[in-house]
Amino acid sequence: MLIVFILLVSVWLNNGCGSKQENAAEAKKSDAKLVKVQPVQPRKLVEKLQLPGTLRAENVANILATAEGKISHLLVREGDPVQRNQVVAMLSSLLREDIINSARLLAQAKKEELAKAPNNLQLQQELEQAQEDYQFALQQYKEIPVTSPIAGLVSQRRVDLGDMVPAKAKLFEIQSSAKLLADVPVSELDIRKLKNGQTAEIYADACPERLFKGVIQRIYPQVEARTRNGMVEIRMADPCPNLKSGMFVRVTFVTRTIENAIAIPIPAVIDRPQTKVCFIVNEGKAKQVVLKTGMETEGWLEVIQGLSAGDKLVVEGQEQLKDGTPVKIQGQK
Repeated sequence: MLIVFILLVSVWLNNGCGSKQENAAEAKKSDAKLVKVQPVQPRKLVEKLQLPGTLRAENVANILATAEGKISHLLVREGDPVQRNQVVAMLSSLLREDIINSARLLAQAKKEELAKAPNNLQLQQELEQAQEDYQFALQQYKEIPVTSPIAGLVSQRRVDLGDMVPAKAKLFEIQSSAKLLADVPVSELDIRKLKNGQTAEIYADACPERLFKGVIQRIYPQVEARTRNGMVEIRMADPCPNLKSGMFVRVTFVTRTIENAIAIPIPAVIDRPQTKVCFIVNEGKAKQVVLKTGMETEGWLEVIQGLSAGDKLVVEGQEQLKDGTPVKIQGQK
């Protein structure tokens, strides 16, 4: 009887201890934080610099008056296309105007004199001579054609019909739309990342269906003191007809490329005082990793030191973690 009692007590004690151990394991399991992880993998990182720019024509010609005189004919207006050597206006020089006006006034005076003495043969001969001189002046002193030195579009017309202009006055501005440049102001910190011959991508709202290629052909040596910006000049390749001088564009430069970089999504990074950290999962627990970082681009952060390819990076739920916190990986039983 005593032996049976002892066995019953032993069974009861064993069952009680087992239940406590199971309950403790369950409690520990329930304390685990649910997280989402992804493996750290090498990837290509591209650092880009996107800046606003303004288009302008590469070839611009100002048409000047070759002599002092009057604009007698205007043949083009703003926006009109012109060809090289096309006549855009006619200029009657001041000398021509003086000679022709003198001859015309003399012929008019002789005609009035003859009207008063219609039988005067000498006046008839003088009128005939004055009219011949007037016709000769019209033929001899012709108007001066004003021509365009380049093919393009009339961007400015600075005169009206009948205007008197001095010699070398600016009459028209012609811009060649076949070749366009983009002027891009770049900060003094970023301009050192660029060099002549470097390619760029250009986006224009006027041609949203295309992404244009360009090449840096000049980096101006002077930095504007007020803005601390330097000017970079980009030549566009094959611009579309809708693009015009003065239009706004967005220019993108590739300033650095790293192949096979260890990089992680920026949301997985936690900022700590004077450092950045992330969490990885190791043997069912969270491990805090202090990061030495580099390039940040397009939502990714380069990790120079702290992580290796294949590490299980916590990308969701990291805010609730501490070093050593038990974790349960989402999607795993």
